Amino acid sequence: MVNTIPPANPIPVAPSPAEVLARLFPTPSLPPSVLAPARLPNAGPGPTAALLKTLKDNHERSHVFFNYYSFHNHAAHHLLAIWALGASGPLITAAYEDTHLDHMRDAFQAPDCVVITDDNFHDYLGDENYYNAYLDYFHKLVLAPGATTSNILEKYIFSSEYNIDDSLASGKQQPEMLNRFVEILIHPLIHTGYGAEFGLPGMLAEGLAQASVHPARATVLVSRLLFPGNPDSQYRPKSHVHALAILSQMLVDGRFWTRSLEKHEFEAMLVSHGELINSYGEMWTCEINSQEDFNRHFEELVWASTLMYGVGSWDGESEDYRADFFTMHIVTSCLFLPSLCAHLSYRSQSLLLRAHFLVSITWWLVRGRPALPLRKFFAAPLAPLPSPAHFKYATTLPGVLPQPAASALLGGDSPHVVTPNVWYPLLQNTIVHPNEHLCKCQRALAHFAILYGHREAGFMSEALSSSAAISCPDTALLPGGLELAKDECKALEVPEWEFLDGSVFLRVAWLTGAALGWVRDGEPNTGAWDYQEFEKVALERDALEAKMNA
Repeated sequence: MVNTIPPANPIPVAPSPAEVLARLFPTPSLPPSVLAPARLPNAGPGPTAALLKTLKDNHERSHVFFNYYSFHNHAAHHLLAIWALGASGPLITAAYEDTHLDHMRDAFQAPDCVVITDDNFHDYLGDENYYNAYLDYFHKLVLAPGATTSNILEKYIFSSEYNIDDSLASGKQQPEMLNRFVEILIHPLIHTGYGAEFGLPGMLAEGLAQASVHPARATVLVSRLLFPGNPDSQYRPKSHVHALAILSQMLVDGRFWTRSLEKHEFEAMLVSHGELINSYGEMWTCEINSQEDFNRHFEELVWASTLMYGVGSWDGESEDYRADFFTMHIVTSCLFLPSLCAHLSYRSQSLLLRAHFLVSITWWLVRGRPALPLRKFFAAPLAPLPSPAHFKYATTLPGVLPQPAASALLGGDSPHVVTPNVWYPLLQNTIVHPNEHLCKCQRALAHFAILYGHREAGFMSEALSSSAAISCPDTALLPGGLELAKDECKALEVPEWEFLDGSVFLRVAWLTGAALGWVRDGEPNTGAWDYQEFEKVALERDALEAKMNA
């Protein structure tokens, strides 16, 4: 469905002064957390100059959505990700000009030239036509003397006033900003996360303005779970329950389905299954009172996110890797949690991680809650060791490989000499691949491999042995929601957690790279994750709905 009717005669946005843009987009700063990703070196000042030039142009030129189906402008994400991976200036410029500019919507002033103020902030929430009005509002905030990322996020994303405010006049919509922050595949969190990680006030303003014009569809989830009744109520955890223990329980719950839901079924699902999903979300006992608490809960989210996307996209070594576009965003958004939480109080860290987990399991369900066949997944050879001929994706790169000298360590013919670190060619392919999501996904998986790649098989079984026992909640499904045939719902097997180890990040990254095409090594771009395909589906659905309603 079309999200918003555009203004009949949009008025272009006036350009910002150069000194304002310079303050919004300074040279990126170091990450604010040791758990945020390190950066690879660039070739001198040229790449940073190209980055800042393109970020400023995108900020001034383009709307946050590039069509009327709420498809996000990913230009800034793409540019920052490949810059952080060491891309050259010409590559950064080409990434912007060749893969984004041809389909962007021009930025425009809000209808009637509305100016967002504290008094009318609530009035235009959820309406993308007011994006630039909210952007101007947040410009003033991020550039105000004494403004901090911490103060801004605490007020506009995590306070009761900007979520569920009992003092609002009857009939006035609740702001539900944390809900909006994780809406439409968690994009506002991702965008704001770039601002927090790289110290860019312009990205922070864009991310918060983006959140402001997102819908608040999942009221039954985020707002109802995290801001219940009394706005000052605090979540009181029971004994600790591990995130993967909850995934295990959801897999064996026969009330959930095993196919991907259609777009029109999403809101129906929230009606019938929303409270059940909330019951599972409530099981995750995430209360952060120290850095150690954050570290532990963040690691749980990393494993859960990687498995829901990475193993959940795998149907066997001879089958196409689905590289699920929707659950992939669980991984890419998880990357920014340390950078955001470095600016937040412990209370807000708890709220953010719980919101992320809740939305993650919801998207996993939407995509059919695929099984996690860990024994079979980890039985495959790990690149660079060669795979059997029947594998859909070889575990060696295509094309002409280097011919090491015999004097090299291990001799000249070992696969460990030909490709001594698999991540290097994998990330080189990522930098030059035209798809803007691949660099985000591979950067996240590479960083998670740095943090947790040392985990040996059996570690998760040990961790889960100390998790509190849980069972399927008795929460009733509500009428008037998602209607499913009996054979569409069934219990699945509990994963064999003893086979999980830290190689999962490389395995998932390799399969993702292969599924999208090793373009640096001569393979074509497969077209997976290309926006044109999603736009085509949206148009076809609109045409079908129009025909049915005629």
